Amino acid sequence: MTTRWFFSSARVGAAASAVGQALPTAVLFDREIDGGVRQESAQGPALTLLGPGDVLGFDRAMVLREEPPPGTTSAAENVMAGVELAHADLPWLLSPGSVPTPSGPTPQPWIALVVLRDDEAAPPRDAHPLPVLTAPVAKLPPAAERWAWAHVEARLPDDVTDLATAGQRAAQGVRDHSAEVVGRLLCPRKLDPDRGWIAAVVPATAAGRAAGLNAPLTGPGTADAWPAGGAATVELPVYHWWSFRTGPAGTFEELARRLRFRPAADAGLGSRTIDVSRPWPAEGQDVPPVTVALDGALRAPGTAAPETWSDPAAQDRFRDLLRQRLDAPARRRDEADGPVDTDAPPAPADGQPAGDRDTAAVAPPLYGSHHTGRQTVPDDPGSWMSTLNLEVRRRVAAALGARYVQQEQDFLMARAWEQVGEIREANRLLAVSELATVAAEQAQRKHLAPLGVADLVTVMSPVGNRTPLSADTAGPIAAPTTLATMLTSSPVLPGVADTSFLRLTRRTGALARRAGRVPTAGDAEEATPVLVQGLSDIHVIDEQAPGTGLPVELRTAISPRRLQLLRMTDRIPADFWARRTDAEARPLRPVMAHPTFSVPIAEELLARWPEWALPGIGALPPDSVTLLETNPEFVAALLVGLNHEFNRELLWREFPTDQRGTPFARFWPTDGTDIDEIATWPLDASLGGRLRTGGAGSLALLVRGELLHRFPGTALLAVRGENGRLPAAFGGVPATPLALDESTVLYLFAGLDAQRARAEDWFFVFREPMRATQFGFDTGPLPVPMKTWADLTWSGVPVDAAGFVRLGPAPAAPTEAPPSDPPVWGRDAADMTRIAFQQPFQLAFRAGTLLGG
Repeated sequence: MTTRWFFSSARVGAAASAVGQALPTAVLFDREIDGGVRQESAQGPALTLLGPGDVLGFDRAMVLREEPPPGTTSAAENVMAGVELAHADLPWLLSPGSVPTPSGPTPQPWIALVVLRDDEAAPPRDAHPLPVLTAPVAKLPPAAERWAWAHVEARLPDDVTDLATAGQRAAQGVRDHSAEVVGRLLCPRKLDPDRGWIAAVVPATAAGRAAGLNAPLTGPGTADAWPAGGAATVELPVYHWWSFRTGPAGTFEELARRLRFRPAADAGLGSRTIDVSRPWPAEGQDVPPVTVALDGALRAPGTAAPETWSDPAAQDRFRDLLRQRLDAPARRRDEADGPVDTDAPPAPADGQPAGDRDTAAVAPPLYGSHHTGRQTVPDDPGSWMSTLNLEVRRRVAAALGARYVQQEQDFLMARAWEQVGEIREANRLLAVSELATVAAEQAQRKHLAPLGVADLVTVMSPVGNRTPLSADTAGPIAAPTTLATMLTSSPVLPGVADTSFLRLTRRTGALARRAGRVPTAGDAEEATPVLVQGLSDIHVIDEQAPGTGLPVELRTAISPRRLQLLRMTDRIPADFWARRTDAEARPLRPVMAHPTFSVPIAEELLARWPEWALPGIGALPPDSVTLLETNPEFVAALLVGLNHEFNRELLWREFPTDQRGTPFARFWPTDGTDIDEIATWPLDASLGGRLRTGGAGSLALLVRGELLHRFPGTALLAVRGENGRLPAAFGGVPATPLALDESTVLYLFAGLDAQRARAEDWFFVFREPMRATQFGFDTGPLPVPMKTWADLTWSGVPVDAAGFVRLGPAPAAPTEAPPSDPPVWGRDAADMTRIAFQQPFQLAFRAGTLLGG
């Protein structure tokens, strides 16, 4: 941490020893006389230093920052314009002399900052050697008092607490051109609101003005560059300039103090009443009015309650009928799978004819059915799927999510296909491979399965070099190996498995015909005892009866499923292979994937249907602050409906999906996602408890006012209090802002619920946007009594007709001055800087008060 220190001036090097522009010189030498040594000095010639008339300005790289920044369109009218310089001693580097001040002689800056309205002067025109500004003298700052509006700012470590040490450290920083020590010029003019302005750094001496205009000097070079008053204009060379514009009247502090807290219930926020007397078409029927309250994504704190209709009996009838309609498709499918008694059709459950099954099976969406695999509403009323599908307010939320998909289906699908990458090509290869596997398995079942051990080995011997096997460690061959290697190393005679030998000894071959008989399977085994015995010795054949047993490992090695799986593993490098084995029913099944969208759906909801997201938001008056809390059940319901509908769209567009994914898992614009994969939700869990924050809603502050329009970077912090007050120094937990329009912002505090905010005594603090160091005075009337200089307003500051601050007469001193080194009006530049320094304004609301506790 650092502390600001302000100093009235800084001069180092030769400039610190100069008298005006004259630098006296002297030589100190040792003189030896009669063995003795004494020091003597000799005065040298007076050197003349460069002055304002010898230069044409300074390097533009010296300018670190302008305030207000160039091009600003809504600068605050209560601050004074300023320019920050990298070399802290630059304003006094060429000073021609000093002037008396209440704190002693002070060097008079050789440059000054002037600020003119755009109707008082045109931008500087190009000229040689410098641009020229034609300015009315009456609108220029008092040149004689410019010493009070140039200063040095040093940011020193907190362990520097005394002025002497601070001065030494600041002087060293000036010599080293440290970034922590800067010089600054201020223009002490009060700015008018909603006007354009031109700010320019110009020479403050007659010599500097003449040099910049390339004109002869007609008077003393140390004189001021413009006279003290008059109606004439003066041409000033410009070293540096920029333009800006002040915004409408109203400072951050003034606009922030207009904010008033309004309870959500008093403002009509968080709930809307709808008529549910006719949830289904009921033409020609007179029904009494029935209403129910709908909530939104945000609600008043502490208003969570079960859904209650004005007529409980009508609510029960609606839920029973809705359950029957949602369950109808599954019931009809069950009836179609079993025998149907046409003489005694089931009783109509939904008002449709009992025999019209196809029409009756068309039902409202059963939200969550794709993710859970359940096709009927659970009987458990506490199940999230029951709550979602049987409560009107939750079905409305889910329908909003589905409606969003319907409106943006083309855009969403385009983004989905961008994410899918090469999955479509991979699935094409997998489909071909799976078809080849099935065909090969059928061929093997027909041609290889009936073969005995000897015949199978001899059939496979031509490809023995490509048939991998693993030998038993107890056997003569080390694993792994191939069928050809095992035959070579076995007792089987060379050539026995050769195709020529097999052709000669086959059952229907020439040798068998000459023998006059066709051998049986048993005879064939006896005819090749060496081959069978050899295979037995190397543990290839099963010990079952010949012709019925199967080689354990050889058939596994040539399994089409295994071979195709190995082939696809090489063709499609992916991590999902680690989760698939040839023991599965479909290891070559298509890759199921779903895209991921990180967009916070709350932004879309508030932009499209703000009254559904927060009922009553349109009637919120300006300059209002309202405390709300997020509604976990609404958020969960909307996300389920959104993912349910989008998965249906993926299936319709032939996207590789099993409709169980959760492409949308983020509702609020906070870090991370709001829900886990819906397919992992326990069926008996509650709907609101499915959010990562749990069933309790997080607090949110809704703010509408001109403050946010004028200062869009306004920050809001949650700060834990100490003994009922804000701590002296705090950082706070920043809120996540969600802009609804140019003057309305929703600030979210994830994880901070009402119970915790009240128990731990939290505060909500508005903080003025981060900015550069600013100087000026507050607007509005001067408080009486004025406790500190921070209370000083422009109405209590002495200004002349052009709006320039004058050093006299001084305003009344504050009643609560600091005990050590209090600043004094007009004493020196450091004191004027301390008085005019503007601390960022903060406005705090106590959570316990807003919550009614």
